[in-house]
Amino acid sequence: MGAAGALAAACGQPEAKSTGPASTGGADAATLAVAPDLVRDAGPGDAAYAGPVIAALFPETPVMSDMEWPTPLSKRRPGEKDKVIRLGYIRQGNKVPVLPEAHPKENCPDGWYELLAGGFVCGKYATLDLNHPRVKLAAHPPYMDGPLPYEYGYNLTNGTPLYKTAPSQADRLKFEPWLRPKTRDDSNPYGDDPVAVALSANPGAPAAATTSDPLGAFDPWDSGVPWYLRSYDGGKPTDITLDDLREESGSPVIKRMVKGFYLALDREVETGPRKSAKWWRTTSGLIAPHERIYVAKPATDFHGVWLGQDPPEADVNAPPLAPDAGVGVTEHPRHKIDFPVAFVLWYHARKYALSDDHAKATATGPASRFTVVHLTGQTAKIGGVTYDETDDGWWMKAAEGTKAVAGTPPKDLKPGEKWIDVNLKTETLIAFEGDKPVYATLVSTGKMDDEEKEKDHRTRSGEFRIREKHIAATMDGDVASDGPYSIEDVPWIMYFSGSIALHGAFWHQNFGHVQSHGCVNLAPLDAKALFGWTEPMVPQGWHGVFATEDRPGTRVVVHDPPEKRPTWAEDGWKP
Repeated sequence: MGAAGALAAACGQPEAKSTGPASTGGADAATLAVAPDLVRDAGPGDAAYAGPVIAALFPETPVMSDMEWPTPLSKRRPGEKDKVIRLGYIRQGNKVPVLPEAHPKENCPDGWYELLAGGFVCGKYATLDLNHPRVKLAAHPPYMDGPLPYEYGYNLTNGTPLYKTAPSQADRLKFEPWLRPKTRDDSNPYGDDPVAVALSANPGAPAAATTSDPLGAFDPWDSGVPWYLRSYDGGKPTDITLDDLREESGSPVIKRMVKGFYLALDREVETGPRKSAKWWRTTSGLIAPHERIYVAKPATDFHGVWLGQDPPEADVNAPPLAPDAGVGVTEHPRHKIDFPVAFVLWYHARKYALSDDHAKATATGPASRFTVVHLTGQTAKIGGVTYDETDDGWWMKAAEGTKAVAGTPPKDLKPGEKWIDVNLKTETLIAFEGDKPVYATLVSTGKMDDEEKEKDHRTRSGEFRIREKHIAATMDGDVASDGPYSIEDVPWIMYFSGSIALHGAFWHQNFGHVQSHGCVNLAPLDAKALFGWTEPMVPQGWHGVFATEDRPGTRVVVHDPPEKRPTWAEDGWKP
């Protein structure tokens, strides 16, 4: 799948075809050929680098393995592999180290530029002029020194418009009818339309639900009332699709949003007399009403642990999340911890002491949710309840947490080769180097339903390889049971099976339980740690990279699907 396909694909949803300049460099996994090594070279963010850089002019400026474009599939013989592939791409405005000499060719009159990290960029899609308007107007580069690459906004209401540019007041009143002033006399801006009159009395609710009820038994669902002015009893519409949200060509509004959509925020913008109107500009350059967007904080600062080693310095020194980031703010060992490990999941978990004869367990204090413990391997069963001993001297009730349990390693594993083990039964992930576990954490995989197929999003078992990585990309889709969803610039994406990926999830804290539409959700700090550890590496300044035959992606083994994973509601737990 090409980069643009990744941007449109969501967990468990069909992939989209590439469009725009990136499509000229598209290559799927079946056509990958030998390409240069991708290395982390010195770049603009490194104090040691002071050389020339080139800036991307398009959202997905392609990086090719040679100064050529791939041969279209229609012109290749069956089974023929192209000698040229797309290695990755650079997001508009991002800058990468480059040899400044251009090499004009018929297929790129502006000249090809060679990147220090390997690969070539056509001058049509990038520039050495850092004052170019497309560079100056681009969104800020992703934050690489924190848990998330961007700031995110939660859309508060149904129908919030996304404008191409900041609109005039007249356009706002036209496309945001809830802003129109209520009238105090017979003359009103709504004319004689009874639906509009009713809505003016109670914006955001269907006419039949207004206090005056001017239409009696009038059914708003057949009235022509826009979907976003109807009442959904606090929920969201399930009969609306992403296509329905798009506005007609020529409209200043690109699309509307359903409550619960997330935007990746670039910056605040003020317009109008005395800068009276405030907006959010998104990383894609669209404009959203400031008052309808809530700046979201990560739901938890939970993260897993490096095993048998001190965490990397970058992990230790990463800026902490806000103290009020969520109820998942708990103990996180920064010292060395060894395998095996377990994670406390229950909100009301306790630490226990066992009698000398292991016949009685006594609670000695609380065990905070998401606490990570090293197990000694000693277990005891008292009254049918299993307890595991921790090396901190207390016992953990097995039912109040989960253990990180690995499956069988790949048969052809090379010594020291990196691979990732995802256990669907325990909802845990372990990263290995050969047979040595180096990182362990909790995950949230796909929700399951054996009775209703449309609600069954279970993550497929099997052995895969990471095919492509993106610092951030949009995930959206239509789910029959849940309605449309859209999250701009989901962080730290590692696709390994179709549209299924390992990725960061800042919008929930349900790690250790199923949650997703098929992807493997990770807490942001975990996703970032694994993003920097897995292959292929993302060179300095690039936004995405694709695996190659001589630079294959890290293996991902998904195994042990449970018959049914319990949920909070079934266990009586409170989120």
